[in-house]
Amino acid sequence: MSAQNRPPDYGLLRPAQGSKAEPQFIHDPYPRVIDWGMPEDVHAGDFTFAVLEAALAAGASEIQLTPIEEFGEVSVHFKIGTAFIRQESLTQIQFGLIAILLAHIATPRSYDLESPPVIRSFLTKDGVEYYIRYSKIRVADNNTAILIRLIIDENGTQTAA
Repeated sequence: MSAQNRPPDYGLLRPAQGSKAEPQFIHDPYPRVIDWGMPEDVHAGDFTFAVLEAALAAGASEIQLTPIEEFGEVSVHFKIGTAFIRQESLTQIQFGLIAILLAHIATPRSYDLESPPVIRSFLTKDGVEYYIRYSKIRVADNNTAILIRLIIDENGTQTAA
């Protein structure tokens, strides 16, 4: 096995061509996604980044995704300030696209204190640099959820997460 000399090309996760997901918002009084705007032929990476960047555009610091088996959907909450604000639900397929890609795009926690942390950052269309971390959590009704932390890199330094 040889060491990889180049970092992975994350451009493949977010192609320039093809149909784009365009989430639609309302403000009541918080920004809420009322439609994920996902065409049938959207690229999985584009949809994942559309969800992440919709949360950033709403001012969220976290996204909570909770599968609700009895309804066959996934509830979405953005943490804006100190409150979790409910958004339009995702289908199980949309959730699957996000869950699969999280392992490839999230910044892992560094377990080796000797090596520098690996930070996989991305840019929004507005040029805001951010990275993500995620974890599995239990919510009040004992369901399992995924919590995605959105960390904005203000000036090239890692923010505590």
